[in-house]
Amino acid sequence: MKTFGVDVSHWESKIDWQQAAPALGFAYYKCTEGTRWFDIQFDHNRKGCDQAGLPHAPYHYFHPLIDPVKQADFFISIAGKSYKRYILDVEKPDTVVDITPRIRLFLKRCEELTGIKPAIYTAAGYWNEFVNPKPAWSTQYDLIVANYTIQRIPIIPIGWTTYKIWQFSSYFFIPGCSEACDGNWFNGTLDQCRQWFGNYKPPEPNPPVVGLNVRSQFEGLYIRQGPSCGTKDIGDLHKDEVVQVDELGGKEVWIKHTRGWSCVEKDSYRYMEVVK
Repeated sequence: MKTFGVDVSHWESKIDWQQAAPALGFAYYKCTEGTRWFDIQFDHNRKGCDQAGLPHAPYHYFHPLIDPVKQADFFISIAGKSYKRYILDVEKPDTVVDITPRIRLFLKRCEELTGIKPAIYTAAGYWNEFVNPKPAWSTQYDLIVANYTIQRIPIIPIGWTTYKIWQFSSYFFIPGCSEACDGNWFNGTLDQCRQWFGNYKPPEPNPPVVGLNVRSQFEGLYIRQGPSCGTKDIGDLHKDEVVQVDELGGKEVWIKHTRGWSCVEKDSYRYMEVVK
């Protein structure tokens, strides 16, 4: 079982995440590069994913010739420490003899600052050629592998035996975005994907406003004494029956009307709609 998602940056301009989210299981996006550059769409992408209820994470584009500790400090200074997952993008072909310890220094510094082991994004072609000597510690970090192929499984870089995310395409279109995105598969179910990213939360429903009229979408929708399914059933609403919102309440979205309390939305089901 795999879960579809995308990774994006300023190249995709502003994405309408409310439109995109129903087609996606996750997203990751560029945050910083080197020690001076941050992505102009980072804040928009972070807020958009949050508001749409989409699991998400930031990534840093690594420059092998720049101090790795300073890069990690810069990355976390922009991304912040609230994420449950961080990603290091290792793909820039600067040939330096000591690239392996430089990558390690970035990873360890990022973990010191956040308490979280970053994932590593790379491709087998890059890692196998440029990352020398081959690190014994690579399997401590989850792999996001880039491999554009028609095969059913990607080519894995030396040091890993499996992957967490597979970037399988650089030309994938999604709702809410006019530019092509990078298409990705998470190696697991949607629930496993949400658990790995760690910041999934259902999108906030749009509760009706006091004074508006709402219509029951179901025959026999319960009317209760209070804003909870645990309170006494005192009647029901017919399908298409309209009531006026007097008060909001409950852990889910409940409204009080002249006959009692009725549930508007619970567990992703919407029982009532606003009458326009």
